[in-house]
Amino acid sequence: MQQGKSFMYQDFHDIDAIEVQDTEQYTAHYTVDDLTTLLKVKRRQVFNLVKTVKQAYFWEPEAVFNPSLGKYSERCLVELRRLQSCKNATEYIALVARENQKPQQANKISTSALVPTRHTEALETKLATIQKNTTALNVSVQDRIATIKDRIATEASRTKNNQSVLDELEAQQAIARGMEKGLKIFELEQQAAAAILEQLTLEKLQQG
Repeated sequence: MQQGKSFMYQDFHDIDAIEVQDTEQYTAHYTVDDLTTLLKVKRRQVFNLVKTVKQAYFWEPEAVFNPSLGKYSERCLVELRRLQSCKNATEYIALVARENQKPQQANKISTSALVPTRHTEALETKLATIQKNTTALNVSVQDRIATIKDRIATEASRTKNNQSVLDELEAQQAIARGMEKGLKIFELEQQAAAAILEQLTLEKLQQG
């Protein structure tokens, strides 16, 4: 609202124009990857910075900074850059509180400090190691399968023995398939667990 104008004499069209300008001032949307590039930080740091901005503007609706799933507003980008220019999160939150004449929500700040740090990189490294070991084991299984095939070729006249070898071949192939499927399920389970934990933690922090 422009200083010096009175509600009594202000034209309704002027009011509508100002409201549209305020709501449409920030229209661009960004993904996490966009913010990672623009802010020159890692994905995990982007999430931490966004959490601090939302904490500082605790009275603002979620859609102001996060208009849709996986999308962040231009207003959010502006505040993220302001946060980066400050010494730390505490200084930024205090600055926002002064500018908007709001309390700093000390309880929210102290509570957020208790949220444990995620170990995404360590988990990814561990999963990579498991996958590497599984790949090596699969190679070993394939070598065993090749050996069994050679044995079948040399013992074609021994029907009984051949059947036993075929059974072992099927068992080894089943083991290889089971290991691959188990690894995929484990990875999906870990991803889902991490996503749910992030969502619940965020909701808890927003509720105060």
